[in-house]
Amino acid sequence: MAAKITKSSVLYVVKICSVLLVITMCVAFLLSFVNAVTKDTIAANEAAQISEALTKLFPGASSPAANELEGEFEESVNGFYEVKDGAETVGYYANVSPVGFKGAVNMMVGLSTDGKVVGVQILSHGETIGIGTKIEDADFLKGFEGKIGSLEYKKGSSGESGFIDGISGATYSSKAVIQGVDHTLKAYAAVKGGA
Repeated sequence: MAAKITKSSVLYVVKICSVLLVITMCVAFLLSFVNAVTKDTIAANEAAQISEALTKLFPGASSPAANELEGEFEESVNGFYEVKDGAETVGYYANVSPVGFKGAVNMMVGLSTDGKVVGVQILSHGETIGIGTKIEDADFLKGFEGKIGSLEYKKGSSGESGFIDGISGATYSSKAVIQGVDHTLKAYAAVKGGA
């Protein structure tokens, strides 16, 4: 037997829906207010983080400034930049976001003027604590320095040209960093006409 729809049951549903609508509108307003209040602080923090990473990637530059370069880049490349110290070009960097085990790994990869990796800075990620976070280890990141051309993951490669060994237990996270560096090297080649 079907339930009987009465005027009071319809009014009850309308009342509940109205209350939920008002709550949703209040939450949406609060979120937009918080976003408006924190937007400038977040932008300033991101700019400071990029400035700090640039200083680490190009320690010889007294006041590095970046100019974005145009080109056809891999999807993970958010921007490719020429780094200048005054009028002198001191290198290049890419802001890349390859996908790791738990999402994007946001990082900056610095290159010398001749296209060799000078350093990798991990800006943010959501990788598993204790395992995936090993991508931040200095020893792992130093393994990219001096690399040129293209890179691939290869288990047990230990210094083999064109290959990088990953971190045991953090293969997806390692592959993301390797892909980010490889995409940076490809962006350099595209800008310099080598791709």
